[in-house]
Amino acid sequence: MPLIAVVMPKRQLLRTHYLDRESWLAGRGKGIGASEAAAILGVSPWMNSMKLWRLKTGLEERQDLSRNTAVQQGNRLEGALRGMYQALYPEYQVEYHPFDTLAQQDKPWLFATLDGELIRQDKERGILEIKTATPNSAAVWEKWRDAVPEHYYIQILHQLLATGYRFAVLFAALFDRNGGVSLRTYAFEREECQEDMAYLAEKELEFWKHVEAGTLPPMVLTL
Repeated sequence: MPLIAVVMPKRQLLRTHYLDRESWLAGRGKGIGASEAAAILGVSPWMNSMKLWRLKTGLEERQDLSRNTAVQQGNRLEGALRGMYQALYPEYQVEYHPFDTLAQQDKPWLFATLDGELIRQDKERGILEIKTATPNSAAVWEKWRDAVPEHYYIQILHQLLATGYRFAVLFAALFDRNGGVSLRTYAFEREECQEDMAYLAEKELEFWKHVEAGTLPPMVLTL
């Protein structure tokens, strides 16, 4: 059983602590996680909204990706990159709670597990999201030039909704074909994302109502 504590009452934040990875994975099925949000808007590279609905209603089992090369690389590098971020930006305190989920009390089904929590000198908390990627074309590199790919931006929006935190940072290690690596830092302020957050919140609520009712959501078409 998870241990639940309510913290930051002004923002009505629920922190659910799971004792191990197995119980955390079981808890994930009871809501929408940040990495799943892009599927609802039809921009996930990995799944569409119908597949996500089938997973959430128990009609389909989640695929085990633990042997995927990219997933394994990301897992190996995550801790090192978290430490690298702390070394590069000592003005932030970095906390890590691998089996905690964060959600608002009025929307416990909309949750996030963070790669790190940042604490600024003004004591405001923020989100640290860590990514590793190997862009395989000039077009994909362009998506990382002044922004992040859309599905990762939606993940950040979801995390801001779940936590109520004021800011987020995406820290990325981008590998080229020769094995070289580029470290990139992208910052997001909550107040600058309000319109996009409101749109995502509306679409996620609509989707979750279909999950609870067991009714098919509308298919999202992408061009």
